[in-house]
Amino acid sequence: ECGDATNPVLGLEVGKTYEFVQTDPSNYYHPLGLAYFPDGAHADADELEPGIVPPGSSSTCDVDMSCPAPMYYMEKEYQGTYSNNADLVDVSSGEDNFGLDEYEPLFFHPLPEWIGYGKFSVFLKFDEDTDYTKDIFYFCHIHQFMTGRIKLLKDGQPLQKDAELPELGYEYDQPAEHDEVCGTYGLHDFQLPHSECPERFVCDAPAENEELVQFSSCIDSMNCAMMNGMTTSVKGSESEVALFLHQMIPHHQNAVNMAKALMKTKKVQCDDLTDEESEQAVDCGLEIILREIINGQNHQIQAMRGLLDAKSYPEENDCKVTMNSNVVDTTFPVAPLPVTNTSSSVSEEVTGNLLCYATCAV
Repeated sequence: ECGDATNPVLGLEVGKTYEFVQTDPSNYYHPLGLAYFPDGAHADADELEPGIVPPGSSSTCDVDMSCPAPMYYMEKEYQGTYSNNADLVDVSSGEDNFGLDEYEPLFFHPLPEWIGYGKFSVFLKFDEDTDYTKDIFYFCHIHQFMTGRIKLLKDGQPLQKDAELPELGYEYDQPAEHDEVCGTYGLHDFQLPHSECPERFVCDAPAENEELVQFSSCIDSMNCAMMNGMTTSVKGSESEVALFLHQMIPHHQNAVNMAKALMKTKKVQCDDLTDEESEQAVDCGLEIILREIINGQNHQIQAMRGLLDAKSYPEENDCKVTMNSNVVDTTFPVAPLPVTNTSSSVSEEVTGNLLCYATCAV
């Protein structure tokens, strides 16, 4: 119903019950959260919980743990003990378990297991008599910066008119033209030719196969982006940990982009990710891998950035390494290459394949 809008603004009528269903595989690794500020706990901000009074409200709901909060269900079975909704469970008093601690950990399980658990859903009823007048936000409990706005309504009219408060605080990332074609992010400026990358990463794509040529172009640009990101300075950190993190983040970003790009081609066809028997079973197995790469490694990227911040290391520490214009042929078809051992006067001959060191161009 919201079309192709990025993190669309939703409307929620106070006093009514809403169910957010999370059964589609695209919900994997994205347990829904609801908060009074963007990104909830990711930003150390108040979420909708039984003991948290809506900011600025005169409510005393914290006394009996009756403040508005989501109620988390699995296969029609409520996972908590709190309730402000008699249509679902008898209204409680003094209970603070709304089911999140039972619900969220399952989203880290392997995708086939997650699907096998059945229907995941989140119910929310915001009190009709509230004097809270600002917006609330939906977000992902695992990945930051996926938040979206919910406007509270009464009789179809926003409680907060002509304003969008609290402010979101950031702009959503928008893919550039090349990324829109590839289904990726951050690659547009790394299309070949590029001064810090070789002439190509993919060879021999037949010109008549336009789809493969396009996918090869996407692979070229994402590998160039990774190569650019993995030329790393240690100045300012001088730390093995920082170097590892600065190297691993672009490596993970490349894996995520590669998985997204393959899914964008629609060459992987699967209408049932639990299928292990039919002709599409191989594709289904591959799609599981792709989705687990995208969600799992994005989460790890977020965690690694948090570690950089926690240790006060630079968020990025790139150094520019321009590719040598000379190309090294790694095979010797004629004569062996003499290599001088600089630690002695002995000259050695090497045959076969030459290992590529930092001074050679690939």
